[in-house]
Amino acid sequence: MISKHHHSDIGRFIAHLNAAINNIRLYSISHPQAGRYIQIAFTDISDLLRSQNTITLILVDEDIVIDHQPLQADRSNISSFIRILKENAIERITFSNGLPENDFSDFIFRLASPVTQSIMSGPFIKVGKVSLKIKPQAIEGQSALSSDQTETIAHLKEVRDRKLEEVKSLYNRAKGHRKINVAGFDDMLKAFIKGFSKGLPPMALLAILKSADEYTFTHVINVCILTMSQAESLGFKGEYLYQIGIASVLHDVGKLFVPEEIIRKPDMLTREERSIIETHTIKGAKYILNLENIPKLAVLGAMEHHIKYNGSGYPLIRGGWQPNIVSQMIAIADVFDALRSRRSYSEPKSLELIKQILQQEKGTTFNPFLVDNFLKLIER
Repeated sequence: MISKHHHSDIGRFIAHLNAAINNIRLYSISHPQAGRYIQIAFTDISDLLRSQNTITLILVDEDIVIDHQPLQADRSNISSFIRILKENAIERITFSNGLPENDFSDFIFRLASPVTQSIMSGPFIKVGKVSLKIKPQAIEGQSALSSDQTETIAHLKEVRDRKLEEVKSLYNRAKGHRKINVAGFDDMLKAFIKGFSKGLPPMALLAILKSADEYTFTHVINVCILTMSQAESLGFKGEYLYQIGIASVLHDVGKLFVPEEIIRKPDMLTREERSIIETHTIKGAKYILNLENIPKLAVLGAMEHHIKYNGSGYPLIRGGWQPNIVSQMIAIADVFDALRSRRSYSEPKSLELIKQILQQEKGTTFNPFLVDNFLKLIER
């Protein structure tokens, strides 16, 4: 695990790199201010590369990930850097020891160029999409993956590309109140289970399965990964772990029956709109209850994932109702992924802030034991 000091050093490098690019765009590469920040950023990365041979920065949703950990640094600098990467269609950058200053200056100039271009990799700076090539630096700090892990990652990527479309199709059928069949998710859930068994931590799986697709569908798969990972760590196996996967995939299906203008509203909801949103748990549970060959655990997951550990939340069920432990795991995964994602009405939160929120809500919103276990998982 990289240290907080290392996070700070990389955050400083990104801030200086942003400043260099902004000054090039504002003036020119020959302007003294641009040259000053290029020199400072080059010194930063050279110092970092003295302690390790390579440094890989990976774009995952709205985070910069290093060694499968979201970078803890100034959010505005991270956001600016992410915009620059997206403008240049870059998802990963690997800097290697021995980087010449001319190569670095040329790279920054290309990043700053207002003309869209394909930035080519060189001997000391490699760029591209997230791919298997970056995984040796992104999982457990290993210098190389085992053949089993490499095979598992390749399969997961193939499953991701194929199943994302099936998730969309499934949700579109549900939106029309038509019956759905989740049997097609068998290989996706089995692939996730295999990934856990090969020692791939949940944050690494989220990086592997990164997609630029719509929030709704990536959120569904992310919650599935995080919930199944926690369940597997607690000893759930076999058929029950499979059922937990189905429950997490369907946990938010009730939102399909809420008017889209409310779901996507960028401003604060009115009290009436909030009441309508809160009906999605009961609507989802009723829809699933009428399906065939769906684990009944999915009914509980849809109905209970907004019931808090202390019994508050919604829907209000009298008599001291205690949510199922799977619903409690889904609730944590749901909030965690929502907070780390950019949505129409909120900016992504830093991992450190999300941890603080989960810690503060222990014993009230969330099961304390499950929060502690979840935080251990995402810090692996």
